[in-house]
Order: sequence, then C-alpha cells, then structure tokens
Amino acid sequence: MRHTSFGQSRGQGGLRLAGAVAMAALLAAGQALAAGQAPMFDALVESGELPPLEERLPANPLVVEGDAIGTYGGTWRMGMNGGGDNGLIVKTVAYEGLVRFDRDWQTVVPNLAESWEANAEATEYTFKLREGVKWSDGTPFTSADIAFAVEIYKDPDYPAASWIDNVNNPVTVEVIDELTFIFKFDKPNGMLMDELASVNGIHITSLQKAYCSQFHPTYNENAAAEAEAAGFTSWALQLQDRCAWGWETIRFANPDLPTIYGWVIETPLTANAARMTWKRNPYYWKVDAEGNQLPYIDALDMRVSQGGVEELTLAALNGEIDFQERHIATNVNKPLFFDGQEAGDYHLGEVVPSASNTLVLQLNFSHEDPVKRALFQNKDFRVGLSHAIDRQEIVDVVFTGQGEPFQVAPRPQSPFYDEELAKQYTEFDPELAIQHLEAAGLTEMNGDGIRLMSDGQPAQITVDVISALRPEWIDILEIMQLQLAAVGVEIELNNIDRTLFYEKRPSNDFDAQVWAGDGGLEVLQDPRYYMPFNDESVWAYRWAQWFNGTRPEIAEEPAQWAQDQMELYRQIRSSSDPDERATLMKQVLAITKEQFPVIGVSLMPNSYSIIRNNLKNAPESMFNAWLFPTPSPMDPVVWYFE
Repeated sequence: MRHTSFGQSRGQGGLRLAGAVAMAALLAAGQALAAGQAPMFDALVESGELPPLEERLPANPLVVEGDAIGTYGGTWRMGMNGGGDNGLIVKTVAYEGLVRFDRDWQTVVPNLAESWEANAEATEYTFKLREGVKWSDGTPFTSADIAFAVEIYKDPDYPAASWIDNVNNPVTVEVIDELTFIFKFDKPNGMLMDELASVNGIHITSLQKAYCSQFHPTYNENAAAEAEAAGFTSWALQLQDRCAWGWETIRFANPDLPTIYGWVIETPLTANAARMTWKRNPYYWKVDAEGNQLPYIDALDMRVSQGGVEELTLAALNGEIDFQERHIATNVNKPLFFDGQEAGDYHLGEVVPSASNTLVLQLNFSHEDPVKRALFQNKDFRVGLSHAIDRQEIVDVVFTGQGEPFQVAPRPQSPFYDEELAKQYTEFDPELAIQHLEAAGLTEMNGDGIRLMSDGQPAQITVDVISALRPEWIDILEIMQLQLAAVGVEIELNNIDRTLFYEKRPSNDFDAQVWAGDGGLEVLQDPRYYMPFNDESVWAYRWAQWFNGTRPEIAEEPAQWAQDQMELYRQIRSSSDPDERATLMKQVLAITKEQFPVIGVSLMPNSYSIIRNNLKNAPESMFNAWLFPTPSPMDPVVWYFE
C-alpha cells in the first residue's frame, strides 16, 4: 500500500494527503494570473540576456503567501559573528530541501518535491520533483542531481557527513525519469521525512551534477591529476572546496557553484572578507499568491564582524540591521534593545527557543582516568552536584528572573513534557548533596575542603566552555563554582575556542563540557542528552560512536541501560507510525529519568528578534532551532521593505 502526500503531519499517523485541493487551487491561481518579475530583470529580458519569466519559472511554481503582497527592492542587512559563521547563511538562505516544515513546525510540506509516496514498510519513498525548476545558471534541476549527491555522500573517500546512514541503513536511488526517483533502504526508515524537512535535508539538493561531477574521477578520468595541479592532495578535497557539503564555510566561498536559493552569491565568504553579499536569483522557482516571482528583496548584505557580539549589537542599535536574532539576542542586551527601539527604528519580535536548558553540564563517562570515569558514571555523584546548585540564584542573577530551575528535558510545550524528569534533583539542598557525594565515595577531604577521590586526588572537574559563543555560560559557571565548592567539589573553567572545543572530543581529552539544551522541542529528532545519540552527546561520545558504527577505533561498548535506549531508538527509526514512535520515545525518556546522565540549570527563557519597522511580512513570533533553521522556515523570500 502506498500513501500519496502533499504534506505530512508530525503529530498524526502515517503519510497523509494534506490540503491537496487548497494547494491545487493556489497553484492554478498563480498560473492563471499575470506573473510579475523584479524590475531589475526587465532590461535583461528585453535584450535577450535573460529568458522571459515564463521560461524561468517551473510549470507549477511553489506559491508562498505572506500577510500582504509585497514590493520589489531593498537590501536585507544582517551580521555574521566572524568569517566562520556559516550557520547564519544556512538559517537565512540555504534551507531549500525536497520538503520543508511549515511555519508552525508541525507539518512536512512540499518544496522542491511537489509530492511523495511511501510504502507501508517505510523502506521505499518515491518523490516527484517540480517540472521546470532550474538551478541559478538556468539548467534543469532533475533526479540526476539527487542521485549524484547521494552517490557523493556514500563515497568513503569523500570527507562529509549527512543524513545518509552508510553503516546501519544504506540508501540507494533509483531514477525513474527526470522528475521521479525512489529512495530505497535496506531497513524501514520511518523518520526520513522529518530528516529531509530539517536543516539536514539541504545536503542532497546542494550539489549540481553538471558542475560538481568535473571534480569526481567517475565522471572525469583526469580529476585526480587536475586536483593535484590545483594544489589539492586528492580529488575529494578539491570537490569539497568547489562543492562543499552541507554548511561548511567553504561552500559559500564559490560563486560559480549553481544553487536553487532565492539569492545567489555576489561577494563570496572568504577568510578576509569584511562582508558577504547576495543578489536575487533570476531562476528562483517560487511565486507569491498573485504569481509574482520571489524574492521581493533585491539583495542580502552580511556584515562579517571580527569584533564579536558587541560590534553586532552596536550595529543593531544604530539601525544597521534589518532582521536578526542570531548572536545579538542575549539576555544582557535585551534592556538595551528594548530602550533603543525608537532611536533605532526597530521593534522586538518574540522567539521561542527549542532548547530546554540554559546550560548542560556533561561529565565525560569515558574518561581516560579510571577513577574519574567511575566517579562521573556514578549517579549519586551527579545527583549530589545537582542538589548543590542554587538554580534560583542563577536565574535571578544571570537571567534577571527569567526562567525556572529545570533539568535537561522536553520543554513544557512539548508532547513529551514530563514534570518529574524536568524537576528532579533541582531542589537546592547542600545537606542532601553531601549525602549523595558521600554515597559516591567522596567521604574524605583535604586541607582546602575539597573532597578526595578513591585515589586520594581532589575531586576537581575542568569544564570546557566557549564564552565567545554564550557569554552567560561563564557567569553561570562562576556561580556554580562557589556553590559546588561549598560541598567540596572544585570546578575549574577552561575557556577555549570552538575549534579546540570540538577537537578534544575524539581525543578524549576533557573532564566536562557545557552546551545549551538542544532537544527541548525536537525530542525525537535530537535526543543527544537523553541517550548516546551522536557526536553532540559529549557525555557519552564514545558510546555514541558504538551506536552509530563510526570511529570504531575509539568506540566503546555502552552500559546496558544505554544499549536498551539504543534498541528502542532503532525501533523508532524503523516505525512508520508516529504514535508508535512517540510511545517508544517515552520509554527512552523513562530510562533517561532513571539514569540522570547530564545536569541542567534552568529552562531557556523566550528570546527576541530585531525587526526594522519598515520590514513587512517578517514574523512577529517564531521558534528558534537548528533542525528548524529559523528564520528560513518563515519564508524570507516574501519579506519586503515598505
């Protein structure tokens, strides 16, 4: 049995038909109306340098509606925090997969694919692309491009990662015709549509075969020699440089790479770039409700700040940023931005974070020191640390009273919310903390009042932190330092840069690291803190390698409770029934509650965005997540300046 779908609800059973009649009516209306284009293209069409609009649009362009029909023109100004801030690009420009989430983050809806089907076993997914979609160089976007991208990500010589699981459930692509192809899996893949609708779905729509195949030896027998002549040690590295996968910085340094985005690179992102600029794509395949080609905004100007958040904050206060949440929307900045609204000619929008927690303390369960390994894996030790933290003090001092004591758990807005999981061990009780620490074997103290581990060494934890990413993390940890010292545990802060922060994980060279609590809303998609799920499960990094079949040289067999979670999650991945997946995930979370692997501080409070007053159709309220890479799902292509 097959199910055809124009949209898949995340909260209801199976792939289902959703709004097909309404969608067809919109498309018919869009095609029937006289389409318009940006005035900057008029002369190019008249001169013959650019084909007329009807030849640039697909047969059924995707209709995107805003609160109002917009006008063409203007430049959207925003700021990047250094030259490596490729995430800003992904979250504003590059979210163009086969499918996408709707603006409420509830339903999978069509995008480059106009429809799809899945068999009952969730092992085969048939997609039909929109007829006539073109890359930014005017060449057709076809099934061959998808098959090529999957081939690249499956190539063991290519240094990349994506949603494609080459170890546990490989995928093959059967091309039926230019518009139709089938993903075939060895095992059921019930979560494929959520994965393709997330930010991870952009991988397989980002590599144009006609351009990128020139760097691959299957298509060019001279690829290796040409790569060497160009200064690369392998064809794979040149391919990565020219057609960089996913969201690596170098992907946005090549203006020659065709894309299917609303804007194309004008000034590329380079190591020394002061700004990156984009101009509108004449072949973009979306229109408004009246058939006018999108986007409305002519250009994007991404200022590359080397001065960090402070420089971007000043730019926003001066009215030099038109829309942004990323980096600048800190708790410390909120009073500044609130008071500066009139002078800066902007207002604040509401941003609901997906993260459950302001800070997650992850102790290294696979520590090289067997004494620390045993201590960190001891639940009593973690419970003792948790009861020693006065979370309300942190909320009051660091977050001016915003938020509440909270463990790493699904947010209250989530259907997976469990108050016991969210609130367990959050009571500030130093005496109870000491009881648990002593139960973990820390009964003796040295002359400095620090408890001694079983080898006689002081119970000292070095915590890696990136203050440049979240300045408030240092503030939180400094308060925690004093609170934990009061019960005999010493915390040392190791403020490092992001590159070293990540490098320390595979080398196992860390006691603990901190991050924010992802997975507060995207519970099924990102359970990194609930079980050893991926490389971001820093507390169980080596267990996660075992689960995913990656890095076998460092993989470590997990504790049985973690293996039980992994088996449940395998069943989740195999199920095509959302209700069954939810039931299984609740079982995973029940084990999380029992084992208490990581320590949270407080519920991440709502944030805000900066919105210029003359920017229309921009969202006054939105979620903020990585898998749901806002503001892109809020359709910036229909934003316009009044």
